[in-house]
Amino acid sequence: MKKSARITVWVLALIFGLALFAAHGRVEAKSAQSLLKEKISEVIDVLDSPDLSEADKTSRIEDIVDPVFDYELMARLSLGRRHWTGLSADQQETFTRRFVTRLKDSYFDKISMYSGDADAAFEYRPVKEQNNKVYVPVAVRAGDETVDMVYKFYSSRDTWKVYDVEINGVSIIRSYRSQFDQILADGTAEDLLEAVKEIQPPDENG
Repeated sequence: MKKSARITVWVLALIFGLALFAAHGRVEAKSAQSLLKEKISEVIDVLDSPDLSEADKTSRIEDIVDPVFDYELMARLSLGRRHWTGLSADQQETFTRRFVTRLKDSYFDKISMYSGDADAAFEYRPVKEQNNKVYVPVAVRAGDETVDMVYKFYSSRDTWKVYDVEINGVSIIRSYRSQFDQILADGTAEDLLEAVKEIQPPDENG
């Protein structure tokens, strides 16, 4: 497969792994898929805009992302209850802040690699419901490369919140938790707070 196609599909997958949506008012699971299509279109418009700098693109995509991601919950889930409750309140705040910063940086630095691809396609698959959670699967294709995504939402009052994303079957939360478990197996909370600055998301090799 051509390098450009590989870059395109992974940039799209990684960015759209963050660029999700909020639904104002109580919505049914089926409408989540429609909103996802709409927001992906909006993100592509931002990425393809020739008049925007990379910083402007990042800022505009963050405007889409930030209101809908439950970053605090993602931070807690990535540690697991035992490790999370083992941190002091100050350590929890520091961990969450650094986790969110690293999470954003690790994905948005890929924006500069995106140069547009008219052949990129999205295949939306049947939505799955489980209790108050909704899973929205979508396959991202460019060239002969395909990335399977699952966007995971929970219902929070009158909106949907994202708490995890799977990339080719690899949960972002489980991937981070595995790294943190290894750090804390022999290290301290301070070791964790330093290491979280360099954590790595799932990549194309899983």
